[in-house]
Formats: sequence, C-alpha cells, structure tokens
Amino acid sequence: MIRFLNIVIIVLLAHFTSIKAIEVIEIEDPEFSQDEILLNVDEFIKIPRGGISWKVFGETEMDEYTIIDDLGEEWMGVRPNFKNKILELDSTEILIQGYMFPLEQNEKQSLFLLGPFPISCPYHPHTSANLLIEVSAEKPVLFSYEAINIKGVLELIPRDDQYNIFFKLKNAKLVE
Repeated sequence: MIRFLNIVIIVLLAHFTSIKAIEVIEIEDPEFSQDEILLNVDEFIKIPRGGISWKVFGETEMDEYTIIDDLGEEWMGVRPNFKNKILELDSTEILIQGYMFPLEQNEKQSLFLLGPFPISCPYHPHTSANLLIEVSAEKPVLFSYEAINIKGVLELIPRDDQYNIFFKLKNAKLVE
C-alpha cells in the first residue's frame, strides 16, 4: 500500500510539475558484521574486575532456521552454536556489565534483558541474540539508563524457538 502511494505521488508530481523523469533510489541500512559491532563494545562497557567480556558471548554463532506458526505464517529464528569459552561458563556464577532493557512496566525490574549497548528503542532491543542475556533478579532492580553490574548463575539455552534467547542469568543481583 505504501509503495503504491509513493508511486501515485511521484506520478502526480510528474504530471503537475515540469519534472520529466524521477529516479527512485533505495537506500539500505549499512550492515555491520558481528566483529565490527564487538569492536565498539569497549566504548560502552567497562568490564568489572572479575567480569566477563561481551566478546565471549558474541563468539556464539547463530544458525538460522525457519518455523511455521499455527496460523501458517513463516518466521525466521536463530539457534546458538556455543563455543568452548562460553560452554565453560555454563552453570557458573558470572559478573557482567550491561544495559537494561525492561520487560516489566515497573520502576524495579525482576525480569529484564541485558545487553552491551544502551537501549535506543522502547519496543525492540536492537542487537543480535548472541548479545542479549535474560536476567531473573533475586530482588527487583531499579531501572537505569546507565550500565549496571550484574552477578548471577549463567544458563545456556540451546533451543528457544519462542524468543530465541541463548543465555539466562538466574538468581541475579546488582553489584555496586
């Protein structure tokens, strides 16, 4: 519908003005590789003493798959291909710094996503699945736009077809 309206507007402009030809140029968003994204992570995150780097999470490869839902709609998803560094951290307590992406409509969050970059959209965390951790906090954590340090037990999720979550941090707590 929008494309149709754009064509109609161009035709009307051409008809009522002296425009003889219009060239439509589509501009694509630049695609950044995972390596390029991770090169910039240190500008946003300071690894706390004893903490884990987001680069370890970013090494997890993402294998695409297709799923057809109950309504017959086709969706693309990703599943993790964990590397040895992250496999060694499974079921251990880790410390990581990141930015909160709230999942609840409260000032304090018991369940939220943590990523290496500040949120830029209130509806969608604009980062890949291998750079997001679902955090379940022991005590609700006050939402902050600043980076926070979180400690908890890391759980690797080999398959989550509903949300494409690769990592969970359980029994998490804020570290000042």
